[in-house]
Amino acid sequence: MYEEKKGSIKVARGRVTGSLTRLENGADDLNLMNEILIHLQILEELFVDFEWLDSELRSEESEIIEFEKRFFDLKLKFQDKIDAIDASRSINTSGQNTLVCKT
Repeated sequence: MYEEKKGSIKVARGRVTGSLTRLENGADDLNLMNEILIHLQILEELFVDFEWLDSELRSEESEIIEFEKRFFDLKLKFQDKIDAIDASRSINTSGQNTLVCKT
């Protein structure tokens, strides 16, 4: 019974890993804040799913360490993009305020 369950868990875990790979491959193409936030939310959901699936397997079959590394690397990439957009907005806003003050 465990072997059958283990097989289906590994397949499901593989699907989650595949979804992570797709997010990684498309990360550089994201430029809009809403796109990034949606992908960040999907990433968080994938982590929860993977963590649950991985916990159902024996520790020697765990792949959580590799998944966590990829998760945190991608989360940092998304956060850097968000920070860059925020910084750009801040510069644009302060530049606009300066123009208003000078006029």
